[in-house]
Amino acid sequence: MKRKRFQWMLALCLLPALIGVRAYFAYSTDPAGDPVDNISLLVPDDIGPNHPVVREWMDAAGEEGLHLSLLHDSEFLSPLQRTKPIAGLIIPDLIHRSANATLVGALHEYVHKGGDLMVVYDACTYDLANHFARVQSRLSDLVGVSYALYDRYRTDSIHWGSVWGDASTMRELGIPPGKYIPARQVDTGTRRALQKVDLPDGAANEQPDREAMALSRYEYGDLSYPAFRTNADFDGKILLRTSGGIGAGVRKDNLGHVLFVNLPLSYLESRTDGLLLHSFLRYFGVKLIGLPYLSSVPDGIGGMVFNWHIDAKAMAPPLQKLVAAGIFNRGPFSVHFTAGPDDDQFGDGKGLNVGHDPQTDALIRELMRRGHSIGSHGGWIHNYFGEHVSDDNEQEFSKYLQWNAAAIEKVTGKPVTEYSAPLGNHPAWVSHWLEKNHIDSYYFAGDTGMGPTQVYRDSVRDGNNIWAFPIVHLGRYASLEEMGFANLDPQYIQDWLDGVADFVADDRSARLIYTHSFGATRYIAILQQFLKHTDQLQRDHRFQWYTMSQLADFLNVRKAVQWSLVEPKGTGSLLLKASNPNGLNHETWVFPKVLFEPPRIRRGRVQLSSDGTRWLVDAGDSKDILVEIKRKQEL
Repeated sequence: MKRKRFQWMLALCLLPALIGVRAYFAYSTDPAGDPVDNISLLVPDDIGPNHPVVREWMDAAGEEGLHLSLLHDSEFLSPLQRTKPIAGLIIPDLIHRSANATLVGALHEYVHKGGDLMVVYDACTYDLANHFARVQSRLSDLVGVSYALYDRYRTDSIHWGSVWGDASTMRELGIPPGKYIPARQVDTGTRRALQKVDLPDGAANEQPDREAMALSRYEYGDLSYPAFRTNADFDGKILLRTSGGIGAGVRKDNLGHVLFVNLPLSYLESRTDGLLLHSFLRYFGVKLIGLPYLSSVPDGIGGMVFNWHIDAKAMAPPLQKLVAAGIFNRGPFSVHFTAGPDDDQFGDGKGLNVGHDPQTDALIRELMRRGHSIGSHGGWIHNYFGEHVSDDNEQEFSKYLQWNAAAIEKVTGKPVTEYSAPLGNHPAWVSHWLEKNHIDSYYFAGDTGMGPTQVYRDSVRDGNNIWAFPIVHLGRYASLEEMGFANLDPQYIQDWLDGVADFVADDRSARLIYTHSFGATRYIAILQQFLKHTDQLQRDHRFQWYTMSQLADFLNVRKAVQWSLVEPKGTGSLLLKASNPNGLNHETWVFPKVLFEPPRIRRGRVQLSSDGTRWLVDAGDSKDILVEIKRKQEL
């Protein structure tokens, strides 16, 4: 009896040690358990990972630092699948129009039991005969509004029109200032589109008030998207409106949430308009579900690329004036030159003549001395190249790209790694030529408002390791000379520049603005004030100037990072594990404070910090890290 009592007391004494040993092995070995942060992309059984739409979504998730995995309908319906965690479920447009009643019912059950669902545009609007469901979409009650009303509106079921919301929603969606502008300031065509129109039988349609912010596009101003007409009030929080009704909204349904995006995100992504797909994907994963993500900027510090286009001899004196005014004392900036002796046509002598003009060459070397990145602005003869390069003249025009890069490299003594297209004309073959010639980044007039991205055109990606840097514009204007020609209020320009800097600092992301030296001299005082503003943000460790090639190099290394977030059984904690044979230096993971306790380092060199709303896990000079983090207890 005494022996048994001794054995029992010994076991009690050893229990804490055994628990500690178990915890030690859980934290010091590769963590086992199912990932808890995987968003699933729901697709029909005949859609595989190489489908263009699937690749677009997967790449977008990678760029946003989220985990997205493929889930087939049969897997979702399987009882075995229901035991595995799904952080969130997305039904994309284009490839999942058809659905049977069983799948529709399972989606309702998934949400009612606590699942988070994102429904995009025409997802599940067809029956198995590829016809619109009778009366309305069978997901109407789930998303909170009647839509896909084909029986009622027939071919007029889809309405093209403007999209608007308030400024706070635009910021919440990660849309930068200038991509949205006050509705009262848009072009006449857009103002008409934003006014109340006659929709049949009382369809939901509201005229935006004076504070509404409308999405805009570069050069043309007005922006029109297709959306299903919707009826009645939305049962939830409206994010965006269209002139046909609800553009996007989120609602709670029993224990779960539904994000409805009444816009064709996949279609737009494949046509160099990927901002909304990225915006809603990140909103769903980060804002709605509360998932951590891998930052797209070094050390999680947001910043800007200032891209200068110097394309002709007439641009040199203004550039010298800007240098003298101290504008180029900041940075580093990405400064791109068109190198040939001509500009409009061969023999006009209007070009910079890089390599043969001592003043131009001295200016380039001075900018290099100040730390700026010197890139190639197109093909040798700016206006001629921009006006004539096309999808089918690579054989004739690729030589101009080669001549331009070679002339700049001769002066700088360094390989050219950045490019910008004259007049914004950038056929797909140019991207492939650039990548083959070791140029990894380019300015881009498509996908406006986005951070660095890998572009899809007609469902084909531009290249493997080359990054586009879309412009951020102010309504229909992007460069300072365009704003000057339009006589925009200088204070309006100042507010926009400062607003973009504040946006990237708060969003912890990167954006590009561009101009020519000629137009910038009119706004030297504004630029000086803008740079003082970024100086303060930089002193607060919230802002950084980047060059295109710096960010492209970082993003290519980031693609090789392998990381997971798992919940080993018996530990009560989540484990973030990350590795990269090339090192994890400057890689940063962001966790929402409202959901997570302070992280704890278990392995590797890691710096932990926080801002007002986020925990930051910043990897140092390690190839492998392990960090423990606990969810906050629900009250």
